[in-house]
Amino acid sequence: MTQSAPQPSSRQDEGFEFELTDLEEARRILDGESVSQFEVARLMPAEHWEKRRRGKLATDRALTGVAIDWLLSLPPTLRPQHLARQFPRISNALSEVWHEPEQLRAAFDRLLCDRRIGRRGFPAAVRDELLALQRWTQIS
Repeated sequence: MTQSAPQPSSRQDEGFEFELTDLEEARRILDGESVSQFEVARLMPAEHWEKRRRGKLATDRALTGVAIDWLLSLPPTLRPQHLARQFPRISNALSEVWHEPEQLRAAFDRLLCDRRIGRRGFPAAVRDELLALQRWTQIS
């Protein structure tokens, strides 16, 4: 028994249309037309970002009692000192959802995988603390 070659489809290919080009031409076009993600934040007026931020709370600038208790409950080598010092608002938010696995997972996802254009991310020490906390929650 022999296998026959697949018959061509009568349907038109509904894929993307594209044009072959070389790398240098593509780079030249993109360099001339695109705006880097870091420039987007500067291009937008400050009012644009202010409207999108939530209102400031008293707990944005200082650790809450719940957050302090949460920090003290962690093993000393895991305590996010840089996070607590530089971003108390985030420490407060993590302490509130620490015992809610779904919410905690979502919080880490939002913090570590920010999809907003023009964001610089956390300083390395803070990012490392967040990653360590995330790993610890996955194994404990």
